[in-house]
This record gives sequence, structure tokens and C-alpha cells, in this order.
Amino acid sequence: MENDIKHLIEVASAAHLKAFLVDYAQRNDGFRRELEAFLMGKYVSVNKKSIDDYCRQMQRAFKFTEDIGDRWHSFVIPDWGHIMRKADSILKEGSKLLEIGNANVAASIAVEFFVGLQDTYDEDVNNYDYEGDIACGISDCCEEAEKLLLNATRHPEINKDILHTLTRKLNDISKSSLPYDLGNYDIFDFDGMLLQVTEIAMSDEDRLSMLDTQIEQHAGKYDQHVYVERKSDLLRQLHREDEAWAVLRKYINLPPIRTLIINDLISKEDYSTAVQLVNDGIDLARELNHGGTVRSWNEKKLEIYEHAGDLQRQIDMSILLFVGEGGSMNYYHKLKALVPAKEWKEFLNQLLDKISIKDSFMFGHSVVADIYVEEKDADKLFELVMSHGIKDLECLNRYAVHTGQRYAKQLLEVYSQLLKQEAQMNVNVKSYSRIAEAMACMCRLYGGKPAAHQLADFFRREYHRRPKMMESISKY
Repeated sequence: MENDIKHLIEVASAAHLKAFLVDYAQRNDGFRRELEAFLMGKYVSVNKKSIDDYCRQMQRAFKFTEDIGDRWHSFVIPDWGHIMRKADSILKEGSKLLEIGNANVAASIAVEFFVGLQDTYDEDVNNYDYEGDIACGISDCCEEAEKLLLNATRHPEINKDILHTLTRKLNDISKSSLPYDLGNYDIFDFDGMLLQVTEIAMSDEDRLSMLDTQIEQHAGKYDQHVYVERKSDLLRQLHREDEAWAVLRKYINLPPIRTLIINDLISKEDYSTAVQLVNDGIDLARELNHGGTVRSWNEKKLEIYEHAGDLQRQIDMSILLFVGEGGSMNYYHKLKALVPAKEWKEFLNQLLDKISIKDSFMFGHSVVADIYVEEKDADKLFELVMSHGIKDLECLNRYAVHTGQRYAKQLLEVYSQLLKQEAQMNVNVKSYSRIAEAMACMCRLYGGKPAAHQLADFFRREYHRRPKMMESISKY
């Protein structure tokens, strides 16, 4: 009988045995208690040795390396593919331990992953991560470790002393370059995870102190404002509104923080103070030679004037921004909506005089030409195209069709001249494609189809030994 049972157990699948144990335990209290005692004693150990064993296992995962280079310049780097596969398997083991109640080991495994990552990761990884596979693998493992850690810290069986120890480890990591490096390359928000852990493990004052440390650690970096906002948000959660605003005012020279304060002033309709803060931001940005920030503040000032309903200042700011961009369809449309229709033509001429129209072309495109198209000003568009398009085929293709019938003959002559030069100077398939595309654009002009066919006849006589070219222009 005993041998028969052994044989049945050997051939039974693990899934069937688990299902039987669960079902039998639910119907038999004595068996359930014995099973729980057995499993708790065997698998849910909270002793230091068990935690150390798993931590050492995770540490060994980060020791895998590979040789790269050649025999003259060979060097060793972390084998990130192997490291992440091994770390992922240990994290999955931690999830299984958490399922049966061992929150202490699960949390320790997750934290040890970040300890190993801190010891191993550096920015040089990005020099040979050509496809982004390493960054993606690290990001996935970080998210798995975060999920495991947060679930473990919220588990009722977590030991508070162990949790405090792990939180101190995480806090030490936050003082290293790892959180910044991971955030800078959009891999993982370490400090965001730490903030969630501290909500459980630390007192409110300790959390505020930790945020102070993080604010100082990120001084001069692009993301310092994130930690200022987190401290302000925490103070609000604690109903310490005055202190929250004091924190924001202390770091008002950070543009995102200044923006928060200005938005609050706009909501309170205190427009004059909001404009003053914008002007202060502009002065500071100019001192630092941050041209992009100056522009952003001017856009904010326009937003304030829009809220205030100050029409003249909206016009002034839109002119400033239009000129600053060397022309802008966005601010052209804003100005056209603001300026009275009877004054618009003269206003637009004066506006365009403020920018270099010829220099506005880039890759055959011009904002000024786009404005002439919208204004249906064929004369000025033709003049602009002739000043630039005679040397730019892409410009002709884009704008010639908008000049109307009156200028078609002159533009077709320019086309013919440019395409003959193109065929003479360039003998390649790309050039033939450009010629065929331009001939299609010629056909959109008045009298363009016969002109394109006449040009094609010329090409067939001159370049009949270029089969690829003949193929490209065959439909003409």
C-alpha cells in the first residue's frame, strides 16, 4: 500500500498535488494546522541567516562580467544581460516567498537588488548600449524590485526593525549618483519609490528631513524642483499650508517652482504680481544666458495678459515672440485675430519688416512664404520665390503653384533652367527622382503639362543613354 502511494505521488503532477492539498486542508482543520506549521517552519524563516543567504545570492548575480574589445585593447565590463536574468529570477523567488508570508526576506531581496545596482552601474553603460537593451532590462528589473518592495513593506508580517534597516540602506543609496543617473536616462525613478517606502517606515519629520537632503543633493541639477515639489506636497498633506508655500518661495529661482507660484497668482487674478515674477525670471535667465528660458517666460507673460484681457499687451508680446522666432505661424494667427481687419495689411507689412525674409528659408520652406500663401498675396509670394527659388528646387515645388496664372510662364522657365542643370551635374537615381518630382509640380502650373513634355523630349534627346533617367520621366 505504501509503495502504491509513493508511485502515485511520483507520477502525479505538481499542480494536481497542490490542488489536492489545498482542497483537503480546507475540509480538515487538523491537517491544515499541521501543513501550516510545516511550511512556516521550513519556508517562512525570519532569522538573519536566511536574509543573508538571499542577499549573498543577489550580490553574486552582479558579479557576472564579459570581455570586450580585442587582444590589444581588451577590458572587462558587467554582463548586464546575464546579471538582469539572474536578478530577475531571484526577485521572482522573492515574490513567491512574499505570497507565503515572508515579507522580511522579500523586502531584503528587493533592497539588495538596488545595492548591487548602485555598486555596478555607471554612465559608461550607455557607451556600448547601442540598441538600448541594457537600459530596458535594468528598467524592467527596477520595476519588479519596486513592486516586490512596496508589496512587502505593506505586508502585515513585515518586521518594523528590518524595515527601518532597509529604509536606511535605501536612503544611503539616494545620496549616491545612482538615482540621478537612472532618472537622467529615463530608466527608473528611485527617489519616487523611496518616498512611498518612507510613508510606511518613517515619521513625518524624518520624511521631511530626507526630502531636505534630496533637495540639496540635486542642487544645480535639472530635477531639483521635483524634490522641492514633493516636500511642498507633503507639507500640504500634513495641513501645513504656510510652510508649503514658504518652501516654494525659498526655491523660486527654479523655473518650474516659479511657474507654480505664478499659476497660483493667475488663479487668484493677481496679474500684476504674476507679471513681476515673470520679469524677475527673465532677468535671472538673461544673467545665466539661458535664451530658451527667456522665451518661455515671455510666453508665460503672454498667457497672463490673455487671462487679464489686456489686448494691447497681447499684441506687443505676440510681436516680440514672432520676431524672436524669425517668423511664426502660431503668432501670425494670434496677431491676425487681435488686430482690427482694416489695420491688418499695414500692420503685417511692418511686422515682416522686422525679420530677415530671405534668411527665413530653410530646406525650401519659409514661414513668410506660408504667410503670403494664407494672405493670398501672389505678387509678394512670386517675388519671394524668385529671390530664393531660382537656386532651390524644393522651394519652387512647394510655393510656385500658389502664385497664380500670371507668373506661370516665368516660373516654368526657372524650372526648365534648374532641371537642365540638375541633369547635367548629377548622374544618379536620386537626382532622376528629384527631376521627375519637379516635373510633376510643373504640371500643376498653368501651361505646365506641355512645358514638362517639352522638357522631357529634350532629356530624351540629350540623355537617351541613361535608362534609369528615361524610366523616371517616361510618363511625360
